[in-house]
Amino acid sequence: MNQLEELRAEDEGRSASTDEGILLDQLEEVESRLLAFGEGLGGNPDDVTDLPFTEEAGLDHMPEPLYVRHDTEMLNQVTSWLLQDQHIGLVSPYGTGKSAFREIVLRDLDKHDDFVVTHLDNPRETTARSLYQTILEAAYAAGYSVNPGRYSQVRNGIPWATVEAKEAVHEIVGRVREDGKTLLLVVDEIEVLTADLLSPLQVAGDAGVRLFLTGTPEGKRRVAEIRGTLDSRLRYYEHIDPFSPDDIAEYIARSLAYFRDEAYNGQAPDLFTREAIEDIHERTEGNPREVRIECRELFTRAAFVWYRTGQDIDRIQVTPELRHRRFGMGY
Repeated sequence: MNQLEELRAEDEGRSASTDEGILLDQLEEVESRLLAFGEGLGGNPDDVTDLPFTEEAGLDHMPEPLYVRHDTEMLNQVTSWLLQDQHIGLVSPYGTGKSAFREIVLRDLDKHDDFVVTHLDNPRETTARSLYQTILEAAYAAGYSVNPGRYSQVRNGIPWATVEAKEAVHEIVGRVREDGKTLLLVVDEIEVLTADLLSPLQVAGDAGVRLFLTGTPEGKRRVAEIRGTLDSRLRYYEHIDPFSPDDIAEYIARSLAYFRDEAYNGQAPDLFTREAIEDIHERTEGNPREVRIECRELFTRAAFVWYRTGQDIDRIQVTPELRHRRFGMGY
C-alpha cells in the first residue's frame, strides 16, 4: 500500500475503537494526517510542531534561517546605533517582528568578540537585584569576575546585597569597557516592566551597560512618563515595516526549505500559489505573526485536501479558495 492507503487503514482501525475517547481519538487522527502530509512534502517531522509555520507554536525561538530581512532600513539604523554604542529602543505594535529581531541580536552578537550579550527572561517579575545578577553572570561567563574582597557576602560570584550588586555592576562593566567591549542588555516587552525596575535599568545604563529595549508604543509612553531621564537617553526606532507579498513568498520558501533540511538560496516557494500569497497579504496586512498563523491554517487545510482526495501530493496547491473548503475528517 502507498502512504495514503496506509494512513487511511490506520484511521479506520482507530475509528473502530472508542476506548480512548472521542477527542483523544480525533487528536491522533489529525496528527497522523498532518505528519504524513509533511513527510510527503519531503520532511521528517516527529510531531506537529516540527511542521512548517509552527515556530511560534512551541517554546523554541524562531530559527535564524527563517528570518526575512523585510525592513532593511531598520536593520541598517539599529546596526549603526549598536556600533556607535547607543542605548536603543525598538518600538512597534505586537506581531510585527520585534521578538524575531531580538533573537537575531542575541544570537549574532553573542558570537561577536566585541560584545558581551545578555537578556532578561521575564522582565515582568525581575527585581533590581536579579537585574544586576543577570548582568554580572553574563560578564562572569565572558571571563570577568568581581573582586570578592570588596563585598561583605558573595555567593556564586555575585554580591548578595542589592546595593553591593549594583556596585559590582560598575566594577565589572568598567573592566569590560577597558577591553574595548560592549556589555549589551536586551529587554523585551518594556510595556510590562514594573516602575521599580526602570530605575535599576537606568543605573545599569549609567554604569556603562548598553540597553536594547523593545516593546510597543504604549511601552515607550510608559517609560517616558515614569522614567523620563532613561527615555531621553534611548535612540528609538519606531515602526517595523510589514511583510510585502514578496516577503511572504520568501518566508514560505524559507519555512519549507528549513523543514526539508535544505538551504534557502532564493528559490520560489512551492505548494502556495502566487494568488494565495497575495490573498494572505491582503488578509494580514503583512503583519508577520498573522502571516505565520494564516500559513499554518492553510497548510493544515492542504493536508486534509490531500487526505480526502487521494491526489498525488505534487498536485496539491494552496489557493485562496482553499480557505472556503470544508474541513471534515471523512473522505
